[in-house]
Amino acid sequence: MKDAELLELWAALEPGPRRRSRIETRLFEWLEADETPIAAEWLRLLKFEPLTVLAYASAGALSLAFLSPVGWVLSLLLA
Repeated sequence: MKDAELLELWAALEPGPRRRSRIETRLFEWLEADETPIAAEWLRLLKFEPLTVLAYASAGALSLAFLSPVGWVLSLLLA
């Protein structure tokens, strides 16, 4: 939600100061509850999407094998 949209909503509702304070409190509580640490998001990724994690691990292993000097030496030795 952008600031302009928020100001437009306030103008349409025109709550009193007391009601505005309660709305702002609830809004900020909701925003703070939605924020999660990055470690929790990684754990959620590992827990719920194992295929995505496998794809990321495979891409990382292939990039190390083909793009690193160690991979070049191994490919020369195997060819």
